[in-house]
Formats: sequence, structure tokens, C-alpha cells
Amino acid sequence: PCCFSNMHQGWPKFTQSLWYATPDNGIAALAYSPSEVTAKVGNGCKIKITEETCYPMDDKIQLTIRLLDKTKEIAFPLHLRIPGWCKEATVTVNGVPESTAKGNSVAIIRRTWKSGDQVLLHLPMEVSTSKWYENSVAVERGPLVYALKMDEKWEKKEFKGDEITQFGKSYYEVTSPTKWNYGIVAFDPDNMQENFQVTIDKSKQAGNYFWNVENAPILIKVKAKEITSWQLYNEMAGPLPFSTGRSKQPVEEITLIPFGCTTLRISEFPLVR
Repeated sequence: PCCFSNMHQGWPKFTQSLWYATPDNGIAALAYSPSEVTAKVGNGCKIKITEETCYPMDDKIQLTIRLLDKTKEIAFPLHLRIPGWCKEATVTVNGVPESTAKGNSVAIIRRTWKSGDQVLLHLPMEVSTSKWYENSVAVERGPLVYALKMDEKWEKKEFKGDEITQFGKSYYEVTSPTKWNYGIVAFDPDNMQENFQVTIDKSKQAGNYFWNVENAPILIKVKAKEITSWQLYNEMAGPLPFSTGRSKQPVEEITLIPFGCTTLRISEFPLVR
């Protein structure tokens, strides 16, 4: 099966894409993750950069530069990619403001570096929405899309007959005992931060593994209404209702978590009144 053969390739390929050499004898951080890189920069001086961050669950990225050759300082440019969703990023070096940069650009810090210099990149994250099928909306914050937080029921199932040799002996079926068929109550797009309440759990944010429902470090609460006509079809969510209809159901508060923390996912929501 193609999924089992290919899905694990994403992690090493992502790691390969974190750091790049640049034509001006510098180094570029084009994707962000806790990492260490050793490279030659400037006139061939060997350096090591240690990156500490909880990104994409946090908006701060710290880089510590170490000179590995017998030299006290080295001049080279450090390139930092600023994602398109970020309105304005800030860069500080050793606690001193260095520069700002708009989203969808690359900030370049040209200076002479010493061993132990620290760079802090701040990428402020705000809640936003995007339009999708049937005029539905997806809720985003920074680089992440958010999905409905649902309870999960895991049930082990046994294969029978010829299926055993093809797929193994068993598999797990995941369903939810909680409601999923919600529409988000229509909101004022000019007051996004008031309509979507963000809560961050710092202890979970710094955890070793937050990609599951229980450990999701960021919650977004928003007002919603159940759409009773939106039901299962062939054991899946039925066709998405068109926005914006009216629902006579009471207003509830639903919780959204990062899409990657979920097993069952509703991430496109009709707007309701």
C-alpha cells in the first residue's frame, strides 16, 4: 500500500528542508523545528546553530550560534523565512531589536557574529479564516488549521478469512460519541480576536509529543449551533450544508484544536445564523 510505504518519508524530507546554504556565503532557515546544523559560512568558517522552539505551537524561535574554528568572530548573513500568514515579524540579537519584516519575505541579518550570539525570531500568530466549499470557513492560527475537538472511541476489530493475509489480523475503528455537525455562528470579520478565544497550555506546549487530542496545547473556543439536517452518509459526514442558513438550535461553545492533534476531523464549518 502506498501510504505505509510513503507516509514516513515526510519527516526526513522535512528535516532536510530546515537549513540551506545561500549564494552569499550565508545560511538560511526556511522551515522551523528544534534542530542543530553544522555548516561553513563566510570565508569557510565552521559554525553550529542550535534552534530551540515549540513552533508551530509557539510563535518564538531562538537560535544560538557557535563558532567551531579558532576564530573570535565571523561575518556572514543569516536568512530567516517569514511565512505569508505573519503580518510582521521581529528579530532581536542578544536581546537588542535588530529588524522587522513583513510576511512572505526573507529577513536577512548581515553582521559579524561571535560565539554564543543569540537570535530570537518572533512570528506573532492571529486567528484568521479562509473560505472553502459551499462557502464554509476553516479556522486558522499561524501555520495551523484547526478542527473540532471530539471525544474518540477506539474499538479493535478482527479481520476474517482472506483479509487476514492481506491486512494482518486486526485494525482499530475510531468513532465519536459526541456531536460533530456544527456550524459556526456568523461573526464580524473585523473583530476576529473577540469572536475566537485562544487558550494556550504552556506545559503541554513544551511537551515532547502534543499531536493527539489529550495533549493539544492550543484551544480555540467559538460560538456554534448544531445543524440537525447534517447527518452521516455511508458512515461519513454527509454533504456539507451551504452557508449561511439558519438554525433554531441553541448557541453552544465548541472547542477547536490543531488539525494534526485529531484522529476524526471536521475542519470546514458552515456559517449559521
